Amino acid sequence: MSGLGTLPTPYLAAILPFAVAFLTTFLLVPPVRRFAVEWRLGDKPNGRKLHAHAIPHLGGIAIFGGFFLALLTLLATPFGIEQAGRVMALLPGLLIVFGLGLVDDLRGLGASAKLVYQLLAAACVVAMGASLHYGGASLAFGMAIGLSIFWYVGVCNSVNLIDGLDGLAAGTSALAGLGFLFVGARLGDGAVVLVALSLVGALTAFIRFNFHPARIFMGDTGSMFIGFTLAFLACLLAPRVGVWTALFGSAAILGVPILDTATAILRRVVARRHIFKADGEHTHHKLMQLGLSHRGAVLVLYALSSVFAVLGSGALLGQTQLLYWALGLAGAVGASVAILSRAGGSRAQGEVLPATPWAAGWVQDREVAPNPALSMSGDAVQAPTESQPDPEPEDEVLTPVPPAASPR
Repeated sequence: MSGLGTLPTPYLAAILPFAVAFLTTFLLVPPVRRFAVEWRLGDKPNGRKLHAHAIPHLGGIAIFGGFFLALLTLLATPFGIEQAGRVMALLPGLLIVFGLGLVDDLRGLGASAKLVYQLLAAACVVAMGASLHYGGASLAFGMAIGLSIFWYVGVCNSVNLIDGLDGLAAGTSALAGLGFLFVGARLGDGAVVLVALSLVGALTAFIRFNFHPARIFMGDTGSMFIGFTLAFLACLLAPRVGVWTALFGSAAILGVPILDTATAILRRVVARRHIFKADGEHTHHKLMQLGLSHRGAVLVLYALSSVFAVLGSGALLGQTQLLYWALGLAGAVGASVAILSRAGGSRAQGEVLPATPWAAGWVQDREVAPNPALSMSGDAVQAPTESQPDPEPEDEVLTPVPPAASPR
């Protein structure tokens, strides 16, 4: 990897990757969705999932297309050339992880096979210099390499595991990307700014189609490469702020998916279950047990992600005053959860709930949300109105297909 570089001048040029990523992803989602509908490539509902019909799960193709095109575009510009050496370190591993997720969504792969390819992708990126080790680090070289590979694989799977509600993984990842963007801008690190802008742009466009009720899912195709890219941003910051500061500050920015994954692993180990054995006890499931609706649980986790983004940004920049902002946001989130759970509990009284443990919030959504069966009109995804649901053409509803193997 080459030198650290500086922010692009003029600053307006930094908006280019965001614009390219946003527009490309926004334009790619409808054709990708039509392709998935035509080929019956969907995520099948089961006891852990809230959607009633199979929904296409290849949205990660559109996110990756927007992100990758934005990177290629900026690397062709004068300000992007300065950052080319650092940004190019991501590409080999990124392509491996994207291909892995795509095959997993199309055919299904076992956890062991996915882990092997994730390790390979991480090793490629670390070999190109994007790691938690640099010349002045006090950490032993071998330990730093192992820690870096563990970091890439861990964050990659954390984002994959948090992808359990409509818009949850996309929104929390976008907020984490904004945290890294803020830190990169304050430090004057052009590579961090450009990669973060490209990722946030693609995710912002995708949320338009993925927020509840979702018309398309990102699938493993999207969640794994997004997690991998967020881990890469942390490694880019290591030469600026130091290895341990980069590691713990970035872990704070990614607090929601990392804590959810850590508790899931601990819960399964204590119960003597395989750590990749899926269950319905993630953080978002717990929030819905409190009576929150589908959207309510997602919005609460968005707010909590904002708290962690502020907290992690302060840690990376060494600005303790941001801690007070984080504490204030945390208090607001706690109050919101209490208010929403009480409201949800009172509305749910007298309702007959399904047998699933997180059903309280789902019942509320089931009565007011449009039928999540697929509907298309040209290139635009249209949601039926609440009062008069549009009839769904039978030939556009995905036939349920066996779900791809997933650690969720």
